[in-house]
Amino acid sequence: MHEYGTSKFQFTDSAARHIKESDIPTVINLFKRNYGDDYAIPEFYDDQWVKRGIYSDHIIWLVLEEEGEVVASGACVLDYGDPNDQIGEIGRVVVHPDRKGRGLGRRLVNALLDATDDTVEFAFGEARTVHPLSQMLFERSGFATLGFQPQAYTFGEARESFVLYGQLYGSGKMLRSQRPPEVIAEVAPLARHALSALGLPTELNIVDCDPYPDESSCTVQPMNRCSLARLLRIEHGRILDPLLFGGLSLDQGISHIRRRNAVYLVAMDEDQRPMGAVGFQIDGPSQLVRGIELIATDEQLRGHLCGSLLRKAEDELGALVVEVNVSAYDARLQRSFANHGFFPAAYAPAMVFHGTHRLDVIKMLKLNVPYDPASMTLTDAGQAVVSIVENGLK
Repeated sequence: MHEYGTSKFQFTDSAARHIKESDIPTVINLFKRNYGDDYAIPEFYDDQWVKRGIYSDHIIWLVLEEEGEVVASGACVLDYGDPNDQIGEIGRVVVHPDRKGRGLGRRLVNALLDATDDTVEFAFGEARTVHPLSQMLFERSGFATLGFQPQAYTFGEARESFVLYGQLYGSGKMLRSQRPPEVIAEVAPLARHALSALGLPTELNIVDCDPYPDESSCTVQPMNRCSLARLLRIEHGRILDPLLFGGLSLDQGISHIRRRNAVYLVAMDEDQRPMGAVGFQIDGPSQLVRGIELIATDEQLRGHLCGSLLRKAEDELGALVVEVNVSAYDARLQRSFANHGFFPAAYAPAMVFHGTHRLDVIKMLKLNVPYDPASMTLTDAGQAVVSIVENGLK
């Protein structure tokens, strides 16, 4: 666990330090002064929730202090995926409203990257579009635009869209798989944009293919401890050729899965043997369902499980947005989701580590709410990637 306040990390910015318990009321007040009571993650106003974040082994949470006053706060979350992925999500960035325009946000992001101590190879963050400040923050910190998430989260009564930014560090570029991604035509413009923005080769294999079949004799039911044990024996989708990527895995156990508000649907054959599963997390406040893992003994089950995820999300949970992070090397899976109404929203080169190399990932979304671009204010770089994604919405 990090020893906050006595950390070994040396920051290039002398005003940066790790957050302490005594900072909690001040940090909560910074969010309230910026967002009122309508922040998309209401837990940020819960002092006990913030305290747990302070002492988490997987969160580096920093503040900037000037003349004894905390004027900015932000965090890097390190448990987005498998620890080997070395992914850091930059977020929770908030600046005192009277101190904006002085570069505090950029200083904070740079301090967070310093504090990761070379453990992050893929860093990303989501920038609001109601104003350009967070977009400018990421761009000035050297991040590239990788995608656009329309109507992604709820802020008060409204839904907001976000620009997705990312950057590769350390061995990230060197470890990227040399195998060209295999993508459907709809993905290609966004993939080329992201690859070029990160200075990577833009070679793609564009594949015209059928989706995986949706029909199967298997029935689908919620996972229990017995089915979990049998699912862990299935290699395809977990150990071999991962298909969906998220912040959770069956390997972490049923208790951890439940604590993270995740659910798995299991495909059972006629003898009630588990043949595959699809997992997802539920973001209740934003009515968003996020697919996290897909495994199957037979590739013919993949389409059936994709359809089961969508039916559960829409018909039972009333999801307004459904999101999946799909392998950039399985065009049939991309086509399966595209035929269900998903569109490519982001392309993340070398995002995850698997085996001996890093793999590209495609974020695909399905919107069950009207797209409303009216309230957005974008930088030039933000507008460029938004235009690419909007073309896929038409």
